[in-house]
Amino acid sequence: MKPSHLKKNTFTSLFFLVLFFTACQKNPQSPGYEYMPDMYRSVGYDAYQPNPNFADGTTAQPPVEGTMPYQEDPSKILDIMPYTLPNTPEGYAAAANVKNPLPYSEAVVKEGEALFLNFCSHCHGQKGLGDGPVGTKNPALIPPAYNSPQLKDLPEGQIFHSITYGKGMMGAHRYQLTKTQRWKLVHYVQTLQKQPAQ
Repeated sequence: MKPSHLKKNTFTSLFFLVLFFTACQKNPQSPGYEYMPDMYRSVGYDAYQPNPNFADGTTAQPPVEGTMPYQEDPSKILDIMPYTLPNTPEGYAAAANVKNPLPYSEAVVKEGEALFLNFCSHCHGQKGLGDGPVGTKNPALIPPAYNSPQLKDLPEGQIFHSITYGKGMMGAHRYQLTKTQRWKLVHYVQTLQKQPAQ
């Protein structure tokens, strides 16, 4: 065998030997040839970065309608439960059958009173007689008294519905007050409904 052939065969053997040992040192986490590299190396998007994967082009998407966040504290479960009745005449009528999930207690009524004085008394008055300071400035905004024939028999569910979505000239309070706070308010408003008529 000529020395040049021997040199060539040695080089070829050495090349394949190096290739063999290099292949044996392969990373076991490597998938080998990547048929779909975007599946292995997905693009990470920041929350407010434009994103072509969604129809509205934004990365931060709102939660799916009807989903509830996790709540470990049992005393706050009520606040994450969905209120499913819609803001329609049919929803308001159906609310007449909704019952207050908070047990009645003097402490709950006291908390409801504090909420009433902070969020409602400027229109409804300190005792719910419709004599709040807002009505003195604009008589069109005077609400009926809670012990009036119009409101004294209003069911608890419809009181909650009205606080949640608003009613007539009254605005919605679902973003200012939690569901628990709204139900506390309902307990207090029911005490105002029982006041003697004047």
